[in-house]
Amino acid sequence: MTNQPPRENSFWPHVKKTFRAVWHRITHNWGWKVLSVLLAVCIWGVLVTQDDSLPRTKTFTNVKVSSANSTILKQNGYIVVDGLEDIPPVNITVQLPQKYYNTATEDRYLIRADLSQIKEAGVQELPLTATVTNPSLYGSVLSISNPSITVQVEPYVNRSRIPVQLNTTGSAPEGYYVGKAQCTPDSLDVAGPKSVVEKIVRCRVDYDLSLLTAQAGSVRSSLPYVFLDRDGNEVDTSLLTVTSQGITTRYVVVEQDVYATLELPVNTQSLIFGQPAEGYQVVSVKVDPEVVTIADDDLTLFQGENVSLYTLGRVNISGETQSKTDTITLNSRGAAYISHPTVTVTVEIRPINEAE
Repeated sequence: MTNQPPRENSFWPHVKKTFRAVWHRITHNWGWKVLSVLLAVCIWGVLVTQDDSLPRTKTFTNVKVSSANSTILKQNGYIVVDGLEDIPPVNITVQLPQKYYNTATEDRYLIRADLSQIKEAGVQELPLTATVTNPSLYGSVLSISNPSITVQVEPYVNRSRIPVQLNTTGSAPEGYYVGKAQCTPDSLDVAGPKSVVEKIVRCRVDYDLSLLTAQAGSVRSSLPYVFLDRDGNEVDTSLLTVTSQGITTRYVVVEQDVYATLELPVNTQSLIFGQPAEGYQVVSVKVDPEVVTIADDDLTLFQGENVSLYTLGRVNISGETQSKTDTITLNSRGAAYISHPTVTVTVEIRPINEAE
């Protein structure tokens, strides 16, 4: 057995030597080291800018929000009555290839509320969805600042054949007569929120005769309508769909015939026949009215000198001893209008002695 001193482990001296060498490199030649770092950053920047496929994020502010699939919602039996009027704009963050970073604009990203997702009435929280025009170029939407909106939903109902009533005001131009106006259509169908549709009782069209031109002929006017409730108040139609035979309509056509008028006297000849009783005589024959107004699209038959209207009958005074009054129809010759279709004929009969 030999008594030799223990050999020193050579590992730790080697580690210490290596550490000193590294520390020496770190703490010396600062200028070169800083230059190397800057050079590395520049090289990295060049590489990044040259690589168009690298993704980048971009933020757009005040992006408009729209709604979609309202028709599908109505087909499902519902309609939004509140919450879509003024949807506040949102901010979005998108990720897209670096190549299209500068050309990307907010109109490439469509933010919508999909109404077809609504399944019941009441207050509904509706998430916003994002659609990208050409995702391969403009990437995808990572986040939306306000991811949902709140809307009020009602059942969507229909009602058929609501009558159209014409509210006529004013008067026809002087010297003219207007016939009965006709509305086309004479009834309307409505569809909309249940709370609105159930209020409607009738439809009214206001028609002012004073606006007619002083000219004979057929006049057609396209006029707006209003819906009224039981108390005569107008019903808001902004959410209603109004149709006639399946065609959406915003106006009612009012057709009106306008005729020129003419005043004619009633012919007082041959208004009586027969003779009063013996000892009596006819003192006077009076007709009321003495002048009537007629209207027609062709008045040539009624024009000329001494033209008058005859009656279609006469008062029979045979054997009468007292004055007699009767109503007799006038011969209007087929005119479109006559102010007095009949006249009252009064025959005054007195004894001959009293008459003298």
